[in-house]
Amino acid sequence: MTSADVKTLQAPFRSGVAVEDYQLEPVARALDAPRVNLLLADDVGLGKTIEAGLVAQELLLRHRARRIMIVCPAGLTLKWRDEMAEKFGLDFTIVDTERCAIVRRTHGSAANPFEVHPLTIVSLPWLRGVKAQRLLDEVLDPRSPERRFDLLILDEAHHAAPAAPKQVYAVDSQQTKLIRRLAPHFTHRLFLSATPHNGYQASFTALLEILDDQRFARGVDPDPAAVKETVIRRLKRHIVNPDGTKKFLDRTTGAIPVVYPADEREIHDLLKEFAKVRRARLNKSVKGRKAADLVTLLLKKRLFSSPSAFGRTLDVYLDTVGGSGAAAQTAPAVSPADDEGEDWMDEFWEESGTLDDEPLAEAEDDAIGLAGPLQGAATQDEITLLKRMRAWARDYEAAPDAKARELITYLKGVCRPGEHWTDERVVVFTEYRDTQKWLENLLLQEDLAGERLEILHGGIAADERERLRVAFQQDPGEHPVRILLATDAASEGIDLQNHCHRLINYDIPFNPNKLEQRIGRIDRWGQKHTPDIRHFVGAGWDKRVDSYEADLEFLSRVATKVARMEEDLGSVNAVIVRAVQGRMLGDIADYDVEHAGGRETVPAETEVGEQVRRLRANLDDTVAELGITPANVKRVVDTALELARQQPLTPHLDEKHLAEGLYSVPPLTGSWERAGAGLLEKLTKDGKPPRQRPVTFDPAARLDPEGRVRDDVVLAHLGHPLVAMSTRLLRAAVSNSEIGLHRVTAVVSDDPALETTLVGAFFRYVLVGGDGVRLHEEVLYAGGWVPENGRFRRLENLGQLGGILGRGLTEGTPASAPVRQRLAAAWPGVSDAVKQSIDWRIDGKDQKRDQLARKLVQRKEAEKKRIIENLDRFETTLRAKLAEGDGADALFSRIELTKVGEELEQYRRDRRSWESRLSRLKEERDREIEVIEARYRDPQAHRFPVAVVFVVPKREATR
Repeated sequence: MTSADVKTLQAPFRSGVAVEDYQLEPVARALDAPRVNLLLADDVGLGKTIEAGLVAQELLLRHRARRIMIVCPAGLTLKWRDEMAEKFGLDFTIVDTERCAIVRRTHGSAANPFEVHPLTIVSLPWLRGVKAQRLLDEVLDPRSPERRFDLLILDEAHHAAPAAPKQVYAVDSQQTKLIRRLAPHFTHRLFLSATPHNGYQASFTALLEILDDQRFARGVDPDPAAVKETVIRRLKRHIVNPDGTKKFLDRTTGAIPVVYPADEREIHDLLKEFAKVRRARLNKSVKGRKAADLVTLLLKKRLFSSPSAFGRTLDVYLDTVGGSGAAAQTAPAVSPADDEGEDWMDEFWEESGTLDDEPLAEAEDDAIGLAGPLQGAATQDEITLLKRMRAWARDYEAAPDAKARELITYLKGVCRPGEHWTDERVVVFTEYRDTQKWLENLLLQEDLAGERLEILHGGIAADERERLRVAFQQDPGEHPVRILLATDAASEGIDLQNHCHRLINYDIPFNPNKLEQRIGRIDRWGQKHTPDIRHFVGAGWDKRVDSYEADLEFLSRVATKVARMEEDLGSVNAVIVRAVQGRMLGDIADYDVEHAGGRETVPAETEVGEQVRRLRANLDDTVAELGITPANVKRVVDTALELARQQPLTPHLDEKHLAEGLYSVPPLTGSWERAGAGLLEKLTKDGKPPRQRPVTFDPAARLDPEGRVRDDVVLAHLGHPLVAMSTRLLRAAVSNSEIGLHRVTAVVSDDPALETTLVGAFFRYVLVGGDGVRLHEEVLYAGGWVPENGRFRRLENLGQLGGILGRGLTEGTPASAPVRQRLAAAWPGVSDAVKQSIDWRIDGKDQKRDQLARKLVQRKEAEKKRIIENLDRFETTLRAKLAEGDGADALFSRIELTKVGEELEQYRRDRRSWESRLSRLKEERDREIEVIEARYRDPQAHRFPVAVVFVVPKREATR
C-alpha cells in the first residue's frame, strides 16, 4: 500500500528471499529521496540484485514507478526475469527481436514493445542494435525534458564508463554514449557494479554524471558529500552478525604444484626465442614492435591456458604470416615511416577484457590477423619455430599435459576418491572454449563426465544456461552433477554457492576483474563453507630464473592478490594488467603485485553494524504495525480460496528436514490456475513430470538446518501470485456483495481488556495528490463500547482498540445466532455513533488528516530542500572548475597532441558541457520544484468501508 511514511518498508514482505538487514539500506535511501539515483557498488556476492528488486518493488507499491527497464549483459536477461518473478512477484518481459515480432502480431504492425510492456529487460548488445534504437526513438523525445520512463536498472554498470585512458583523458565509448542518451528519460536510476572505479577519475565521474547529472559532471572532481549520498559500497569484511562475528567467511587460496616436464619448458623457451628474433628484426619500427608484442602476449596467454588453445592461435598466425614456408629469410622489416595510426592495438586489451570464450577467441584471432601485416613477412627461422611449437601442441590434442594431469588428480581426490562419488562439487573456470572442449574430452577419458559433468559457455541458450545453474544449485542428493566446467561466460551474475565452495582457476586471465568475478560465483551471500580457491603453479619455480615456472608463479601471485583483495579491485586493475603484460614480454623482471593499489577510490561504509540495527528496528516496527505474520497471511489465502470455491491448502509432510508450516497447494481451476505459477520444480529426474513444491508463509521454514534457502520449498510472500490474487479478491469483496464475503462479524472473547461489547469499524483511507498519484493509502479502524443498556462510548485509546480487535479476530470464537441477532437489533441505534467515530479518527484534532498533512508538508519541503541543496552544491563545483581556466595545455603537454586528438576533443566537449549545464541550472531547479509542488498540491481524501467487527465478552454472550 502507498504510505506517506518513508520509514515503513513494505518491499521486504513482498519478496521470496530471506532479506539480510544490510540489504535494506538502498531501499531506505531510495524512499528518502525525491528522485532515486543510486550506485550500488557492494562487493561481489552481497546481493545487489536483491537490493535492486527491493527498490523497484517499493517504488511500485508507493506509485512512484510504473515503467521500469532493466539493462544487463546478454547472458543475464533470463536470470533477471526469473529472479524478479520468483523473488518479488514482478512479471518482467525480455524485449528482443522475437518479442518485437510477437508484439507486432498481437498489437499491430506499429506497436512498440516499450509501450506495450511496462516492465522490460533488455540486453546491452541488443540495445546497441539499429532495431532497438529505432524503437527507442519512437518513445523518447531528446528535445523534451519529460521523463517517459520511471526506473532504469543498469547491471554491470562499469561497462558504461569510458575505458581507462591509454594516454591522458578518457574518451566516451559507444556504450557510454548509448547509456548517456538513454538515462535522462528515466526519473529514477539504479546502477549496479562491484567495480565502479577503474582507477581513472574521468571515467568514474562520467559514470556518475550518467547516473545523476544534477550532482556530477564528467571530468569534474565530485563533491565527497554527494558521492556519500549516491554510492552505497559495503565490503564483505564489514558485514557482521549481531554478535559481531563475520557473516562472510574469509577465502582460502592454495596453489596446486605442477612438475612441468622438459618438453613443456622447451615450448616456453621456443616462444621466448621466437619473440626475441622477431623483436630484433622490428626494433626500428614502433608499430611493428607493438604488433609483435601483441602477438607474443596472445601466444603466451594461450600457452598458459592449454595446448589446444595454443595450437589454435598458432594455426591462425601461421596462416597470416605465410606458414607455407614461402617467406624468404631476407624479408624486409617494417619501415619506421609506417608508425602512424593503428590505435586499435592500444585499445585491444581494454575492449577485449569484457569478452569471454568464443567472442574473445574471435577478437584475438582478428587481432593476430591485423597484426601480421604490420610486422612484415616472417623469416624462415621464425616460421620454423612456429611449426615446431604447433607440432608440440598437436601431440597433446588428446592427451593431458602436466597441469591437466594435476587437475584430474585433484578432481578424483575431491569428487570421486574411490568407486563412489562424494557430495562435493567443484567449479573449474577457463578463459577459452578451446581449453574447455579439450578438458571435457580428457575428463571423459577418466570417467569424470556423463551426468556428473556439466559444461557452461557463452554459446549456450539462456534457458539451458538457467537449467545448468539450477542443477548446480540443487542439493547433491537431488541432482548428480559434481563438476561444472565453465568459461568466463558464467563469471557474471550466476550463483553457484548453495552446495559448492571449491573453485579452480585452470588458467589465470591477464585481467584481474575476471578472476574476482569468477570467485564471486561461490563467495557470496548464502555460502555456508569457507570458499576454497585454487590455481596452478610450477613446482620449483624459485630455483629457476626467467623460466616457464617463474612466469607462471608471477600469474599465481596475481591470482592470490585478487583472492585476498581488500581494496577496490577496479582501481588497481589497470595497474596489474600493465604489470602482467610487462612481465610476460620480459620488459620488467618482476613487480610487487602484493602492494599494487593500496587505496579505496570508492569509499566503503565501515559502520555497517549501526546501519543494520537501525534498519532492523524499522522492519520490526512495520511487522507490528501491519500485522504481517505467517498466520495472518495464511488466513488471507484460506479465506480467498474458500470464497473462490477452490480446494483448501493441506499440510505437507516434509520428509527431508521435518520442517513445520509447509502446505500443499491443491489443483486450482479457472483464473486461479496462474496462482500456482512457479510451484513446479525446475528440474526433473529420468524424464518424469515435474513435482509441485510445497509453500510456506514463514521465511524461517524455508531454511535448511545449515541456514541455506531451500529450493524445494516456495515462500508465499505478499507478492507471490497465490497471495497477491487472494488479497485482490478480498479487496474486491469489500465493495462487491456478490463475492460472498461477510463484511460484518461477531466473535466471543474472554479478553480481560473487554469492559463490555466492543464494536470496531475498518475502512480504507486514500489520499490522492495533485498529479493524480496516490500519496497515502491505509486501512484504519475506529469504534467504541456498546453496553447492553446504555449509549455508545467512543474508545479513543487506539492501541487498546486495535489490540482487542486483533486478539478477538485471531483468538475469539464465532458468536452464536442469538448473540448475532441481538447485535443486529442494536446496530441501528449505534451506527451513526460508529460513523462519527470514523469522522473523529480522520478529522479529529491531531488525528489522521492533521498527521498526514504535517507529514506530507514535511516530505514536500524536505524534497525541495534536497533538490535545491544538490543543485546549489553542483553549481558551486562547476563554477570552481570553470574558474580554473582551460587546462588543456598542461593536461596534454606530456605527449604530442597529434596522438591524442580524440582525447583533446573529448576534453573540450566536456568543458562546453560544463558551461551549458551551468546556464541551465536555474531553469532545471524551477522545473524540479514545480514537479514536487504538483505532486503534493491540493490532496484529495477518499474513504471506503471495509468491515464491522463486534467483540463480545464471554460473560455477556452466555446471558
